[in-house]
Amino acid sequence: MKQVGRNDLLNGWLKFHNTTVDELAVTLPEELKDSPEWWVMYAVTQEQHDEWVEWAKDFVKKETKISKRMFERLWPLTYLNCAPSVIKPSDEK
Repeated sequence: MKQVGRNDLLNGWLKFHNTTVDELAVTLPEELKDSPEWWVMYAVTQEQHDEWVEWAKDFVKKETKISKRMFERLWPLTYLNCAPSVIKPSDEK
């Protein structure tokens, strides 16, 4: 069974910002690298979030070929660990 890395899923939503985890590792100040603040800096719209969720679920299922039952048990933890922040409508520019 193939593993899906956290960075694979993070890169899936960072594409909305035309960047990757590797690029952020080089460009972010040290104090932000281990901070959850960078997630807010790279927040997405609700529509982009929903697109990412659909993509991420398909990607994990396809790459790992895990059973539906196992996927349903693991997805909530995966989501909590990798999901992007969503811009509130009042925060949009």
